Amino acid sequence: MTLTALDIALPIGLALVFGLYRYTAYARAQLPDATRRAGLDAVKGAAGLAVITLGYKYFSNT
Repeated sequence: MTLTALDIALPIGLALVFGLYRYTAYARAQLPDATRRAGLDAVKGAAGLAVITLGYKYFSNT
């Protein structure tokens, strides 16, 4: 199993985009803890995609 720079950058980039999207949704709803909620959502999304990527790399032959 070989990790490339893209394997590392994909979850991080997705977390940034997803966190920004969730922040705008929470801010429109005028939640006082919009930043914290969006940050937690971004971390959960990045962790989920990292697990999927590692699982794919582990079980595939590439």
